[in-house]
Amino acid sequence: MQIGIGISQNQDPSAAVYEALEQSLVHGPLPDLTVVFYAGGYDPDTLWRSASGKLAGSPFIGGWVHGIFTGQEVYRLGVAVLSLYGINARTKLVSIDGQKAYDVGQTAGMALIEDETQTGTVMVFPNVRNPRLAALIRGVYSRLGPQFQYIGAGTGVQFTEEGCASDGVAAALIRDVHFTYGIGHGWIPFGEPMLVTRTEGNRIWELDGQPAAVRFRTAVNQLEKGNSEMIGSSYQLGIPCGNGEYVIRNIMRIEDEALVCVTAIPSKSMVTLMTTSILALPAIAKRITEEALHQHPAPKFALLFDGVSRESLLKDSFAQESRNIFRTLEGLPAVGVLTFGQIDSSFGVPIFHNSALTVTIGGDRA
Repeated sequence: MQIGIGISQNQDPSAAVYEALEQSLVHGPLPDLTVVFYAGGYDPDTLWRSASGKLAGSPFIGGWVHGIFTGQEVYRLGVAVLSLYGINARTKLVSIDGQKAYDVGQTAGMALIEDETQTGTVMVFPNVRNPRLAALIRGVYSRLGPQFQYIGAGTGVQFTEEGCASDGVAAALIRDVHFTYGIGHGWIPFGEPMLVTRTEGNRIWELDGQPAAVRFRTAVNQLEKGNSEMIGSSYQLGIPCGNGEYVIRNIMRIEDEALVCVTAIPSKSMVTLMTTSILALPAIAKRITEEALHQHPAPKFALLFDGVSRESLLKDSFAQESRNIFRTLEGLPAVGVLTFGQIDSSFGVPIFHNSALTVTIGGDRA
């Protein structure tokens, strides 16, 4: 396997794509798969046409992210490219277009297995604005099952060589690459679990039979009462997953006494108030990176999906987090992007995470 990486900050979308691709296409003009991310206000159709023309039918996949980061800085405008040679890949783009998210996931999953393929890694970039995003991921899994690994992230725009969508899912089935993973978020539970008793889409209307915002504020006030260190902390909800692990669900806002979350939380779910230590997050990012890297016998590249909400929470300290990640990689070629949620199957099934960092190391088996 051979790889190439390129980044451009050119303000012209076509020039940015060409520059990033020129840097990455070091082993030939047509990779077996190219992963393309862009940040900023580029016109997505212009960017897609430029990538499609340059890659001339070669499979590619990607989407719009909040930012591109290196060990030194965050780019709010730019294109980042990872080109992979010597692998096998197939892509699919499916528009949601009013369909049920679960059905769309099934369609995408079925399209990826045109032969008797039994193993591989599925890369998924769904539209983060869909409140049923978790159901879409379950739909993909229902067609492919546990013999595949799953990685990905929420994006604002999705594309493959088939086209570009603003409300869809881009997926790729990748073979002949050995991946290892690290994921974590650094949030810890406080207080007693709460039962989600009424929901609608991504809105939680009731917790423990009470108005959700009232119950949430009560839990926060109980935590902060007599504990001055917790006042002003950030709080989210966590869904217990066993083994002491939690999946974070970010609360975007409180509206009409409902908690409006990034994605839906099913009724009858148990949730717990979660908080974190901002000072500890960069060290946790280092540990996550070490776990993924040390598992791999022959690493060639890294894909880094760090949550937009983590960067927002860390503010200036995000620079320390990104430095920790890249220093730990010790020069391993890497593409880092700020995504709207992360997808990982470390728990055995693909799960959509909020406020997490996923580190995916790719390479040969040995």
